[in-house]
Amino acid sequence: MVIKTLPIPTTKSNGNNQLGSKKQALLSQSLSCLPDDRTEQRHLPDAADLRRMCIITKSDLNRIYDNLDRRQRDKDAVRQELERKKEMAERSAQITKQWPNTIIGARERKLELKKIRDQEEEERKKVLDLEEEKIAAERRREHIEKAKQLQYYETDRVRTFHSALLLTEVLKERDLQIDMKKRIEQMRQSDENEERQRYQEAQNEFYKAEQEKIEQKAKDRANLAKYHRAQMDQRKTHHVQEKEKDLQEGDEYRRLAEQYSLEQLELERFKKLTQKDTKNMYDKVLDDKQKVKQIEQQMDEEEDEELRIYAEAKKKIARLRREKEIQAHQEKQEVRDHMIGYLGTLQKRAEADNDTQIFRARALKEAKDLREEQEKLEKQQKMRESITKHRFETMKRREAEREMEEREDAEMRRKKAESDRLFLLYQQEKEKQRAQDAQAISESHLQQAVS
Repeated sequence: MVIKTLPIPTTKSNGNNQLGSKKQALLSQSLSCLPDDRTEQRHLPDAADLRRMCIITKSDLNRIYDNLDRRQRDKDAVRQELERKKEMAERSAQITKQWPNTIIGARERKLELKKIRDQEEEERKKVLDLEEEKIAAERRREHIEKAKQLQYYETDRVRTFHSALLLTEVLKERDLQIDMKKRIEQMRQSDENEERQRYQEAQNEFYKAEQEKIEQKAKDRANLAKYHRAQMDQRKTHHVQEKEKDLQEGDEYRRLAEQYSLEQLELERFKKLTQKDTKNMYDKVLDDKQKVKQIEQQMDEEEDEELRIYAEAKKKIARLRREKEIQAHQEKQEVRDHMIGYLGTLQKRAEADNDTQIFRARALKEAKDLREEQEKLEKQQKMRESITKHRFETMKRREAEREMEEREDAEMRRKKAESDRLFLLYQQEKEKQRAQDAQAISESHLQQAVS
């Protein structure tokens, strides 16, 4: 427990009264408090001061002291914060003072550059002012010199001297102009003669070139006519040769046709002989059959003969008949085979001869067609080559003529341009001389008027 003596309230100000009333209310609410080092050193009050005593806890007492010292502590904290921020700002400024990429650094550099530019501009203006002063001084000096010279020229002696000098210069200029006029007239006359001579030479060259062109064209036409006549003669000769060749081939075909006809007649005659032999053999076989039939009839009529003789005779007849038939069949087969073989040989020979003739005729015809086609192609090739050659020569000649004409035209244009240029120079020189004469005359008149 701590016993504390409260101070007697005073009436210094309303703020203090309010604070005292608040403190009394807080003290009246406190019932007990813990020991405090700050209050342990205080002595116990007397009995008379018991009315002003109050028992509070340590926490309330600390809270009271805190409330009493809060304003000062807040001020100290604010002051310390401001000092800390100021110190930090100064330290940051010292650190960033040499940085090249800061806004302040850029602003300072701009200010420095602006200051340097202003100084340079000021120096330049000073130099310009000095130069203008020098120029103005030079102008004043020139004006003074000119005024002195004009004043000197206004004297009678100088004016008379100037008039005489001007008259001398005018006379010299007049003599020069007369001389120039004569030389220009001579130059113009010589230029006209040269131009007339050049024109005559160009006209002669043109006529000569035209005559050469006409002669070349006549020569080309004569060569072309000669070539055409040679082509016509060659065509006639070729036509005669083809006609003779056709006659020879016709004779050959006629001979082959006659040979073929003879061979056909021989084949027909052989066929007729073969048919006659076959007919004779067939008639002989029929006679044999007739004889066998007669024998059989004779044997049938012999009714009184014995059966054995009849059977034997019948068997003999049958055997003879079979043998005859076999023999006749063999002979017929042999004749048929011989005839077929002979006919086949003849037919093969005829077919071979016919095929040979056909093949020969076909080969001759194909050779003739091939020869004609080859000659036709050669003729067309020669014709195309001659046409191409003639066309190439014609194009080459025309190209040469065109180039010659272009050169002549270019030469004529060049000569004309040269003559125009000379005439223009002459006119310009004349105008220049006329302007100089007019200026000299006007100056002389002005000098005379001034004098």
